[in-house]
Amino acid sequence: MFSLEKTVSWLDGFLDLDSFRDDSNNSLQIAREGDGVALAAFGVDASVSFIREAAAAGAGLCIVHHGISWGGGIRRLTGSEYAVVKAAMDANIALYAAHLPLDANMKVGNNIMIARHLGLCSVEKAFSYKGNVIGLVGTARASGRKRIGSAEIVLEKGWRVGVCSGGAGEFAVEAKALGCDIFVTGEANWGERVAAGNVGMDMVLAGHYETETFGVKALAAEMSRALGVKTVFIGRE
Repeated sequence: MFSLEKTVSWLDGFLDLDSFRDDSNNSLQIAREGDGVALAAFGVDASVSFIREAAAAGAGLCIVHHGISWGGGIRRLTGSEYAVVKAAMDANIALYAAHLPLDANMKVGNNIMIARHLGLCSVEKAFSYKGNVIGLVGTARASGRKRIGSAEIVLEKGWRVGVCSGGAGEFAVEAKALGCDIFVTGEANWGERVAAGNVGMDMVLAGHYETETFGVKALAAEMSRALGVKTVFIGRE
């Protein structure tokens, strides 16, 4: 068993939540009865199916990238939010969420882990969203092909590569201005695709979900090492 309170405190500090101006309500979003937790379940989205799978696994805490509380918080507990809260409360499961802090973290964040997966070096922070620098630019160490989900990413040695997980197509033009040869993100709207084409930016859309499993898995491993707690990753596959 481990302490929910101490775990939340560690997560808040490790992810440096106070440094982010984020419209998601990072940190603990749903509490539970009792402080002792046997297992922490990690996933990308706070969905009913994820909560139920976590409960079946014996989790008392769920840690996700996309929580249920944004901006001014939940003003009406109806629809989707009610369903998730009910599932969590029925199972006595706490919910913790970290959005931009988990994209940007330079030890276990989505973007640094993608950069490592792609074999990038000389990594520098890039791409500011609402005052938060969340992505990065790096240089390919070697030529080759890498996969993220169903997307194949072709790299040439020495290429500058922009990386920003999730739905970050808006940064494709900026990536071109930064000298990138390729820009990797999860998804982009049509206007962002057109803009990327207009400036000759080769943009790889590797999937919103697929690009955001990297940080969740890495955070689970880091928390397990740091606190000695039992963790499990629950994917949507």
